[in-house]
Amino acid sequence: MGMMNGGKTKLVGLAACVLLLLGALVWWKGGMGGLSGERHRDPPAEFSIFYTCDTRGHIEPCGCSSGMAGGISRRQGLLLRDAPQDYLLVDAGDVGAGPREWERLELEYILKAYARMGYHAVNLGHRELSLGREGLEEIMAGYPGLVSTNVVDLEDRLVCSPYVVVELSNGFRCGIMGIVDESIDVGLIGPGLRLREPGLAIAAILPEVQQQSDYLVLLAFTDEAGMRALAQQFFEIDLIVGGRVQQGGGGPLYENRSAIVFTTDQGKAVGRLDVRPQSGGDWVYENRFLTLDDAVAQDAEMMALIEAYLVELRERQFMPVKDDIEGLSSIAAARSKNADHYVGAQSCQECHTQGYEVWLASKHAHAFATLVEKRQQYTPRCLKCHTVGYMSSDGYLNQQLTAHLSDVSCESCHGRRHLHVQQFRTGEVPDKPPLSKLVRCESCHDKDNSPDFDPETFWEKIAHGKF
Repeated sequence: MGMMNGGKTKLVGLAACVLLLLGALVWWKGGMGGLSGERHRDPPAEFSIFYTCDTRGHIEPCGCSSGMAGGISRRQGLLLRDAPQDYLLVDAGDVGAGPREWERLELEYILKAYARMGYHAVNLGHRELSLGREGLEEIMAGYPGLVSTNVVDLEDRLVCSPYVVVELSNGFRCGIMGIVDESIDVGLIGPGLRLREPGLAIAAILPEVQQQSDYLVLLAFTDEAGMRALAQQFFEIDLIVGGRVQQGGGGPLYENRSAIVFTTDQGKAVGRLDVRPQSGGDWVYENRFLTLDDAVAQDAEMMALIEAYLVELRERQFMPVKDDIEGLSSIAAARSKNADHYVGAQSCQECHTQGYEVWLASKHAHAFATLVEKRQQYTPRCLKCHTVGYMSSDGYLNQQLTAHLSDVSCESCHGRRHLHVQQFRTGEVPDKPPLSKLVRCESCHDKDNSPDFDPETFWEKIAHGKF
């Protein structure tokens, strides 16, 4: 399949809008005729659209539990196994996780993988907006395949291509646009960016895309209601792929003259929509989800790319961003001598002998070793739950500086204990010292990392003290 890059956006004035409305009256939805009445090529007997969304930086399953789905190596393995002759491969947005340095590295590597997989278009999502204009420009220097019809800079210039046109094997052309909705908090949009209203942005570029396309796809990072509203506004769009949703749809759904499909959940599945033309210009769709589980073979090229990513993580050893929920981000690294801080499990052993022995025999005491075994000991999203206080101003940094805070230990659940230890040693501790913190186990044992977690059953394995 070849690809033709879309042209730059042309703003449409009132006269152009009138022409657009008049042209819509003669547009044949089946894609066989354009605004000019020109006969386009017939579609192939069948083609497919593979679609993803909401990868959120999950380059590969972490391996915390068996049966974890997802990962770029399985995604490529699936595409090599299932791709027909004619297909589109698109992503509706939120490929990355955010603007932090290590999250940007994840995004860079995932986009490297996308380039090798042959993605035709990758839409900007809310998380990409957090990078700001300069951050996006740096990303696009290595991966120019991002699209967005409505993300502009402060001078109202498009930040990336508003659309692409993909030509299938028989010359049939598919135009792909992209939008991101305006539901994001303005404070979460990075510097130098703003959003045009999606409908106005689409209307401005639609005549240009139609002239070059036989089939129109809109990648829409918005919720189901937003996708339906866009379908009502633009009958010219054949397919809308989303989006910002809670779960993938079975579908496809139909609104006005558009089919709608969407997926989510950290890249654990790939949507496949098979498209067959019918007489009269209609389409028949068959939608299914392909789960990227252990049964999908991992691609060797992608495994090599992941290896390079892990090596770079080790070499760069990102220092954690001090954005902890306890509000310590404004405190300098050299904290006040009177402030409480993390001290490590060894400081608890002296008085809490029984609890310490229970902990020592638990998997919590070997949580960091698990990361080493899985080669994830430099991955920030894993360190948060396998060490003490990671991302706090006084928490775990690395094995060279803070090895005493590796593993899941007393202070992971009970909070900082420096003052508590000092009070005990000076005899100032009250009869019933309060717990400064008691976290919910599910903050780490969530449905993704511990799908079989049951609080009562698991508590029996670590029960200690009076609780």
